Amino acid sequence: MVTDRVLYIGTSNWSQNYFTHTAGVGLVVNQTGPAVKEGQQTLPSQAEQLFLRDWDSDYASQLRVDDLDVCPHRRGFVHQ
Repeated sequence: MVTDRVLYIGTSNWSQNYFTHTAGVGLVVNQTGPAVKEGQQTLPSQAEQLFLRDWDSDYASQLRVDDLDVCPHRRGFVHQ
């Protein structure tokens, strides 16, 4: 996850039970403060550029539930 200041890299799958029933590893990179020069490439800014490169790639496409025959939500399945 990337914010305007911080990069988080971790093993989490962002479900509630993952945080309460398992252990994982996470790294928070906060490269702010006087040591960072104007225009300097920080890890958070590089991760953002990488994300935007992939998001805007010619190989990326929009996914819709109606396009997926195997989508459980389409068959009325509700995950508990």
